[in-house]
This record gives sequence, structure tokens and C-alpha cells, in this order.
Amino acid sequence: MKSINSLLFCWLLMIGLSSCKTSADVEGTYLSLFRNNPHKLNIYTAHKFVFSADFTFNYSYIVIGDTEKYSSGTWEQIDKNTIVLNSNIQSNVLPLQVEKVNSEDSHIQVCENLVIIQKISKYEYENEDFLVTPYIDGINYLDLHPELSDEPLQITKNDFCKSMGLETDTINLSEIVMTSPPIKRGSYCIYPEKPFDTLYFKILKQPRKVERMGPRSYKEYYILETEHKKLTTNDGDIVNVTITLLDSLFSYRIFDNEKIKLSGNKLIFKDKEDNNKKNKLYIKD
Repeated sequence: MKSINSLLFCWLLMIGLSSCKTSADVEGTYLSLFRNNPHKLNIYTAHKFVFSADFTFNYSYIVIGDTEKYSSGTWEQIDKNTIVLNSNIQSNVLPLQVEKVNSEDSHIQVCENLVIIQKISKYEYENEDFLVTPYIDGINYLDLHPELSDEPLQITKNDFCKSMGLETDTINLSEIVMTSPPIKRGSYCIYPEKPFDTLYFKILKQPRKVERMGPRSYKEYYILETEHKKLTTNDGDIVNVTITLLDSLFSYRIFDNEKIKLSGNKLIFKDKEDNNKKNKLYIKD
């Protein structure tokens, strides 16, 4: 009887071991390939995962040869066909440093100062390369004051053609072809009409000089948001705000217990940022 139990135990152990993959089985570089040619890298849009034996990973999203999004962190295999990813950075909410002083003036003033920490890259961005939108008591302040916009709210056919480097049309040059919301760039001051209780900002990276990528007009970046600050303001208050941001955060993708499926020599990656589009990534030989 004891020998039968021993054999049964060994049999179950062998089944368990055979059903588990090791880090060596997962380790490698996985890339998006063309659907009609599973041996050729998709040079237009490609996801790339690199899984290391020390249970760390690196991720990049490549568009026409340029890395548009990236991430790094740790991976864990929770069953035979499932990997869970957690990025090293779990929040991209920006800290908001607020200093409030009172003046003899009856007006309220909010002055925002943008401090950029550059990543090592071939580009050096300036404050004016970032769109900064203030939200006072949850309302977009620029929507209430479109006259503050740094750029035209309406774009004529003539201006549009010039901005795209196209030959201008001689017919109806003043025709409005596009309307845009009001925007403010970099650091600036605003003057709210009445006291408020909450303040935060949304920031979008949009270089003044267009970063051309083949047929696309510019790169796409994440919109970052500051923490929401509760504060009591009164007439005559001057609110000085400092926003310190790491430039690379605009391209950093956060993975929070995100699951990826393993199927043979490929990954099945459902991209939450693209309506759960299913992407098949093949291990690089």
C-alpha cells in the first residue's frame, strides 16, 4: 500500500512539474510581426517585451522606428499560460507645491511655475513645449477665458497649409478649416474672479516644433495630471504653484498587475490602451 502511495505521489509531482514553465522558458525578446509574414518585424507599429531570468522586464512601443512608449519592472508567472506585469513606476500623478501669501490687492492671483527635469535624449525641451491647463474647483479655467489662449482658436485654410508644409490654395484662403480649444504654454499667471477651494493642472507635451514621424504629424504622449490640492483662498491671495515633472513620464507606460497570456512561443497581449486589441508577439530567434 505504501509503495502505491509513493508511486501516486511521484506521478502527481511529475504532472505538476511538467505543467509549469520556468523563467528560462519565458526568458527572451518578443516582438510584433506582420500578420501575413510571421517572420518579419512590423516596422510601422510594434510592441516589444524583453523578459530576463531575474524576473525583470523591459517594454517598448515602436512607431516607424521610434520608441513612443516604454516601461520596465518585474514579471511573475502565476500559472502555465499567464504572466503578470508590474512596472517600477506605479503612479504618474505630479506633485503640486503650493505657497499662499496675502497682498493688499483685492484680486486673487495664481502663478504657475513649470520645472522640467530632462531625460537623457537628443532633444532638449523648453517650458513652452508643454501645454498647461489649470482647473479651478474642477472647471477648466481656459474654457472660461478663451481670450488667454497662446494660439489662434480658429485656423484658416492658408495657415493650415503653411503649418503642414503644403502648397497654399489660392481659393478661399480665409476659410476656417479647424477650430481649437484655448491653450497656454509653459509658466504663466491667471486671475480668478472669486475665491476657490480646489486646484489642479493637466499637462500635455506638445513641442512647438513638430516632431515628424513619417506620415504622422507628431508623437502621441500621455496627458499627465497633478495632485488635486484643497486650499482656502480669499480676496488678495497670491497662490504660487510649482510643478516639477520628469520629461520621460510623458512616454512611460504603467503596468499594474496586468496579465499577458503565453501560448507556445508567442505572447498574447491585449492592449488596454487600444480597446483591448489583441496583439501576437513572437519570440525572437
